[in-house]
Amino acid sequence: LGVFYKGTIPTYRHLRTTCVDAASPPQIKETRPIGLGARRRNDHYHIAKMNLHSRSIIAVTANVVALILPKTDAALEIIGSGYGRTGTDTTREALTILGYKTYHMREIIDNQLLSHVEVWKEAAETNCANIDSIKSIFEEGGFTAAVDYPEAMCWEQLSKAYPDAKVLHTQRESTEKWWDSASNTILIVHTKFPVSVFNAIFPFWNAHHAMSNAMWSNMLKRDVKDSDDGWPDVYKEELLARYESNNARVREVVDESRLLVQDHKDGWTKLCTFLGKDVPNVPYPHSNTRAQFRAFFRNLELFVGCAVLVAFVVVVYLTKRVLTVIYKGEGVNKKKAKGE
Repeated sequence: LGVFYKGTIPTYRHLRTTCVDAASPPQIKETRPIGLGARRRNDHYHIAKMNLHSRSIIAVTANVVALILPKTDAALEIIGSGYGRTGTDTTREALTILGYKTYHMREIIDNQLLSHVEVWKEAAETNCANIDSIKSIFEEGGFTAAVDYPEAMCWEQLSKAYPDAKVLHTQRESTEKWWDSASNTILIVHTKFPVSVFNAIFPFWNAHHAMSNAMWSNMLKRDVKDSDDGWPDVYKEELLARYESNNARVREVVDESRLLVQDHKDGWTKLCTFLGKDVPNVPYPHSNTRAQFRAFFRNLELFVGCAVLVAFVVVVYLTKRVLTVIYKGEGVNKKKAKGE
């Protein structure tokens, strides 16, 4: 086991991950340090010329030791407290560049993580009461940072669960700017084609829609749905009040030494100073703008629309061919009957 570790104490998760890697034929290319060594993102070790027999020995040994060692919490080092549409995807990219594995709504959608959706829906309905199930998401995924909804819904509970983690807060220049962005993107995404169709067809999107409604209900402290008449405009004042309340709450309960209110206009300097990182030699990112968000869904609408059109044409063509064959068959049968 010493081959896998360099100055780290093996943890339950570390060993379980090693076990999975070790038992994976035909060869091991790389391990994934997770425990105390997770902060050194470049600590990857390569094992060459390891045959199946030696992998099996390591797998069995890791399993035995893993049963003895206690399970440990994920090393979540950064907790995002800002609502969606406050530059959270830019934050995700920046943290990724700095070496953090960052959890974001994008992680759920890109990987169709239905199990995560179910956990977050329960969290929304219970006001993040089952913090252990939420922590298991980060523990199993090896995430060292988390930003954006749904994680930001539980930032206060997570800050208590991870007392050594730093809190990174993002907000827009004004409340109205947040509303202009959110009300035209995340608050209505499930009500627009083609996602509205996906909701009815695909289990993941159906569950994601339910989770989203649960999140909005959690935000407003009462049951709401994006199918309500006038959504989201009729709830504008309440949503703005909750947004402002969250911004104030972060400053109220988080110690200044632990908190950074990140303004993306500041670029790398304040963020790197706060995290104790060197400034990277790359431009500060800027991603998922409202224009990019809309462009993505316009392209998605076009793609799905074209796919539906092609499918319709194919169905019509095949139907015509089938009917032609049937009619020809009936004609042949009638001629045979007359001949007889």
